[in-house]
Amino acid sequence: MAVASHKTVTSLMRKTLDRQAAVKQIKISFKKNQIEQILLSYINDGNCGPYNELLKVLRNCPLNDDNFRILFEDCLSLVVLLGRDLNPFLDALYCVEWASRDESLVEIYSRFVLSLVTAHTYHCPTLMTSLVKLFKTDGENWDDKPSPEMVSKWSNIHTIIAQIVAVMPMTSDLLMQTVIEQFPYYKVGCFINRAYVHNLIWMSKYIPSLTEQIMTTIVNKMVDMDANGVDRDKNKIQDTVFDMDIDEKDEVSETLDYCMLEMLKWLEDERDQILHIMCNVFERVILPTHGIRHVQFLLLYTISISQQCADRVFTNLWIVAAGLHGLGPGALTTRRTAASHLAGLLARCVRVPNSRLVHYLKTMAEWCHSYITATQESTVADNTKVHGAFHAICHAIFYLVAFKNHYLFMSKESLNFVESLNLPRLVTCTLNPLKTCPPQVTRAFSSVTRSHQVVYCQAIIEKNLRLTLQNTFQKYDEWFPYDPYTLPVSGKIIWPLCMEYKNVFKDGDDENQYTSLKRKLEAEDDDYLIPSPTQRLNSLSKCISPGFKTSESILM
Repeated sequence: MAVASHKTVTSLMRKTLDRQAAVKQIKISFKKNQIEQILLSYINDGNCGPYNELLKVLRNCPLNDDNFRILFEDCLSLVVLLGRDLNPFLDALYCVEWASRDESLVEIYSRFVLSLVTAHTYHCPTLMTSLVKLFKTDGENWDDKPSPEMVSKWSNIHTIIAQIVAVMPMTSDLLMQTVIEQFPYYKVGCFINRAYVHNLIWMSKYIPSLTEQIMTTIVNKMVDMDANGVDRDKNKIQDTVFDMDIDEKDEVSETLDYCMLEMLKWLEDERDQILHIMCNVFERVILPTHGIRHVQFLLLYTISISQQCADRVFTNLWIVAAGLHGLGPGALTTRRTAASHLAGLLARCVRVPNSRLVHYLKTMAEWCHSYITATQESTVADNTKVHGAFHAICHAIFYLVAFKNHYLFMSKESLNFVESLNLPRLVTCTLNPLKTCPPQVTRAFSSVTRSHQVVYCQAIIEKNLRLTLQNTFQKYDEWFPYDPYTLPVSGKIIWPLCMEYKNVFKDGDDENQYTSLKRKLEAEDDDYLIPSPTQRLNSLSKCISPGFKTSESILM
């Protein structure tokens, strides 16, 4: 009863406030030239009374169309006099709803703001901020495309922004600065973030000079969302007592999911015009970032639809991983990350031809053998920091041999190729790359190579295990950047492009993540396929699928 009573009181209060607002709206009736007279009286005579009343009306009361028209026609006639002293009045004007009004009223507002910033350029920053803020209003998420009402409102805003930049091209820098400053916090909700990203992409189409900066800004924010999700999941697993505590709606993941969808549609729509920009942004923003789960799939999508971009990406990743860019060896972490991306893309991307896999396996193996030869007399053979890049590239080779086992061991010719890599030398060298290799990759690589009598790793694995137990705990880098994609909406675009890991001891044709997921969802009584969060954590360490996560992870 108490709850019902509270709801009744709240409802009555809301109705009262709505009625009061309606009464205020009815009572307000501007007369032609009335606003002009109030402003002139304030500017010339310092008459504050009517001016302050006008500010209160503009801040607190919605205006009907007639009052709106009179207000901005009067302001348009006085635009030359609207200097810095009238900033409070202009701030109130910017807050008046205009973007959803009739076309003729939007045109009056447009003429006013263009005249204002042309006459007084110092008003431009505040005006630009007011325009960009309109992309952050709340609303209901959309499926295929935004509602016609939203599109119409956004179109009016973009028209004014485009006109300002056309009249004053230097304001594009100011616009970009404003866009970055006003980017919504990732926890404010899915709609606001998605709408903002949608409108930034829209902006790039009429101000193409800002395309790369806009994409960089969006990707930076999405990386923040992704990294936050990783940290949050780790904390949940550590703090959770019951699995049901984790099953709450994950708004940040939903936000990232729809932002990824907007970006994927952008890449698909623009294709050649922005795919190379995506490669630039990857190299500058995503590549130096370790541990994220989803944003890097923008690159997988890019190389899936552009052979030219694929060639560029693989070449640059190898140059960074091997330290061949002529600017010094580079940061070890970045080199390791580049090796991980290179191996992940070669393994996971359905549209990467096997010829490219063969090329890079051969290139990586030759580099590693040269490295071993050059360091045979080294006195720091056991220093993993000094030889970190070598270890990372060896791990990439082990990962690829295990992941692509069905292709690499399908014929005598392919087996001869694997033998030509001289894997035993990599495994048995004094630098001992298996010592730092993630255990799941080690086990999968060992199983594959032993079954085909290419390498026998077990003795070295056991020796490394004994040394690890005797000394300190070995921390492995268990991040695989292209492990199965888990966001459900944008995943419908990504999954068909991703190869699923197949156990060397199981027969059957390769299938991508989408077909695997569909098959499992259609199966009857498949509840056991959906592991609890604790089981998900343990499944990797226990190596249920030897060394790699499977598409069951999609069901998170």
